[in-house]
Amino acid sequence: MTAKWTWRLAIVVGAALAAIACVSATAGVARAQTSPMAAPHAHALKGAPYSAVIEERHTQSLANGTNIDLVNALIKQYRDAQGRTRQEHYSVRDGQTAATANLVEIFDAVEGVRYVLDASTHTARSYPVAQAPAQNNVSPDGQSVPVAVNGPTVRTGDVARPDVTHESLGNDSMLGVEVTGSRTTIVYPAGARGNDQPLTVVLESWRSNELTIDMMHKQDDPRTGLVEWRVTQIDRAEPDASLFVVPPYYTILGK
Repeated sequence: MTAKWTWRLAIVVGAALAAIACVSATAGVARAQTSPMAAPHAHALKGAPYSAVIEERHTQSLANGTNIDLVNALIKQYRDAQGRTRQEHYSVRDGQTAATANLVEIFDAVEGVRYVLDASTHTARSYPVAQAPAQNNVSPDGQSVPVAVNGPTVRTGDVARPDVTHESLGNDSMLGVEVTGSRTTIVYPAGARGNDQPLTVVLESWRSNELTIDMMHKQDDPRTGLVEWRVTQIDRAEPDASLFVVPPYYTILGK
């Protein structure tokens, strides 16, 4: 699933909020440059229902000694036995999760349509799609493959190609789900990002091939800290069918 990525880091109080907001924007750019990773999506897959809660956490140590450990967002995912999926995005502020989702997406694999719900206007915009949105580029063995981006050097203007290596982390279990781990290390040479020394970014993923979801996906970048998406709760029972249909009091746009 792609997992494919965000899919965003609001921190602390006062003047620190503004400073960390800048870090947040940089983090989003960095994620886009090193990987298509965003908030993970559930793939359409028949016969593998589940409900899950995903937590997005940002940790970072600043130059002045300040340590940041913050849950930025919470995502609820659902998939039924027919392959229909639902994803709800909740913001987290001052340690409190919003009561209402700020974004709800429903992908109906049976009808081949995706809905984006707006609770404030009771509208749902529909988009015809052939398949579920991909979380990441996926290699033939099912492991996520990040996309390395080349950039001009500051001094010469030439393309500085990052050195990308992949390694398997073997098999493990998370919340009772069997997972396979992989790690990708991207080393940007001096000058590739205005850096005077090599810059290393590490991406790690633990994936359930049975459910086709990432149980954990993290990016460790010295410029923006560690951003981690982790499934903290999972239930393999069939979710309520009402989760996968637009409420009758909503107006559907785009049909």
